[in-house]
Amino acid sequence: MAATFNWCEDNGAATGSPNHGTTQSGFGADTHYATDVNWKSTDDCTANSGTAYSAAPIVAGQNSYIKYQYGKFTTPFNEILNCKWSARTSPAGALATGISLYGAVTSTYGGPSITAMGGSPTNYTSAPVAIGSGTSVNFSTTGPYDPAPTATLVANGYTQYLTTQIQTTTSAAAGDMATITTTLQYDEN
Repeated sequence: MAATFNWCEDNGAATGSPNHGTTQSGFGADTHYATDVNWKSTDDCTANSGTAYSAAPIVAGQNSYIKYQYGKFTTPFNEILNCKWSARTSPAGALATGISLYGAVTSTYGGPSITAMGGSPTNYTSAPVAIGSGTSVNFSTTGPYDPAPTATLVANGYTQYLTTQIQTTTSAAAGDMATITTTLQYDEN
């Protein structure tokens, strides 16, 4: 039998040690699994009675809240390995004028923020990144915040955080942007 995979998301103030979101949609026994990214001007998960993106638009010249999503694997499986992630595998070409997409894999939860992502996130604005060239992702049985994740998973567990943010300039047009496909790929045996 194959592993069961679900998307999860952390939101709210940082809590715990190591830090994680106050609200953890899909974590542990919670079954409010994230079904979309929906970058918006509020920090919540649509799957957990969150705000619809249409009710929380990103104002031109501002950024979305950083999304802290991650994958959850449940048995039966022997091993999950060779995991790669791309915040954007489609559409082809550059995003619309004034709209940028940044993404990073991390084990650190920073809490709600519309400040531009720190560190060295990958810029997915000018073109998609094929999954074969995606960023390597590690795993943990304790959560996406584990400071020492491993390259393989042999029991129920999680990926690291897969963080993304939409950043805009005042030249961004009003209305919805093109749908973006985010991809996570892994081997299972």
